[in-house]
Amino acid sequence: MNESFLHYLWQFQYFDKKNLCATEGEAISILKTGNMNTNAGPDFSNAKVRIADIEWAGNIEIHIKSSDWYAHKHDVDSAYENVVLHVVWENNKPVYRKDGTPLATLELKNKVNESVLKEYQKLIGNPAAIACERSFGHVSELVKFSMLDKALMQRLETKAQRVHELVKLNNGDWEETTYQLLAKNFGFKTNSDPFFQLSKSLPYKIVQKQSQLILVEALLFGQAGMLETKTKDEYVTQLFREYHLLEQKFSLQDSKLNPSQWRFLRLRPANFPTVRLAQFAALLFSTKNIFSNLTSLDAGRSVDRLLSHAQSDYWKLHYRFGKKAKGIVPGLGNSSIQNIVINTVAPLLVAYGKYKDEQSYIDSAVNFLQQLPAEQNKITRTWLDLGLKVKTAFDSQALIELHNNFCQKRQCLNCNIGISILKPDL
Repeated sequence: MNESFLHYLWQFQYFDKKNLCATEGEAISILKTGNMNTNAGPDFSNAKVRIADIEWAGNIEIHIKSSDWYAHKHDVDSAYENVVLHVVWENNKPVYRKDGTPLATLELKNKVNESVLKEYQKLIGNPAAIACERSFGHVSELVKFSMLDKALMQRLETKAQRVHELVKLNNGDWEETTYQLLAKNFGFKTNSDPFFQLSKSLPYKIVQKQSQLILVEALLFGQAGMLETKTKDEYVTQLFREYHLLEQKFSLQDSKLNPSQWRFLRLRPANFPTVRLAQFAALLFSTKNIFSNLTSLDAGRSVDRLLSHAQSDYWKLHYRFGKKAKGIVPGLGNSSIQNIVINTVAPLLVAYGKYKDEQSYIDSAVNFLQQLPAEQNKITRTWLDLGLKVKTAFDSQALIELHNNFCQKRQCLNCNIGISILKPDL
């Protein structure tokens, strides 16, 4: 038994409600179950119950044992003074309010059909990655789609919260925040941390002041710690010279990264950090106010045009300094652009929409995801094997969230699919 299951029983009223009585003997009528509270405080708020002949409006607190009221220190917490009913699985100790009056307690242990508990235990005890895999095919498409919507918004809101935290660290500067988020994304998995550190060591306002692409490249490669020695390569010599001047001008000497922070091993040449830095430089030079441009987009193709800028001529022929490639080095590919839209653009739009309280930005984020093809990975293949169609990035992002934060954590009682499967025949 756990409290999540008791929350589920109370929320959906899956227990025998005939002749309900408090443990003290008073008759109970449930008029309104209340709203589940996911923050600190009582479990359900704005509930209404009739106890004996008196109607009470307030909160509901739920525990496995009534003694948990004292174990959790609710007896000395003013946030629990408005609890009107204590719902427990087992009443093992009387509970009193601060003023000494008894708190009405409803015990559920003998009011729940045993089959409901067995089905729940069977579901969460399934060792498979998707606990409901055997029943999944019997769930209606409407329920599945509603859960995808819920999972996607939870994923976007979680990412948006991280954006808000970064905006706060940047003193409300959305342009600086966007620059840092894009930098992290340009590092993709292997080099995301050094890219992010680089962006924090090199303020966006300094980058915006540069009138030539070579100067933006000098700043990025210099701050990355990749211009430590002069070579016979004319391009590198120019970068070295330009960075030395910029370094002095903007007092950047003490904030450079160590070259050892960058990872090349086991990467395809097109993903080398040198190439990604060159592509990032091209974007920064071509788009002076990234945030303003991103928040004014209204179509997927506009995103492609904004993010896809060919790197300079040198980096079309080189993967690393002084080493020519055998062919033309490709620019930022479609899959990379899609990755940036999914992991940076969409969360940024949701965060800004919540900040401005304007739904249109959130709708744009969802629209972008619906235009992109689905990601292909182990998680999406798992859902495909269960017969679920995964067509767009909207689907794949929702299913990644569903897998990671519902299925893997066995949060079946917070999942529309799990709730549908466990619904008893009353």
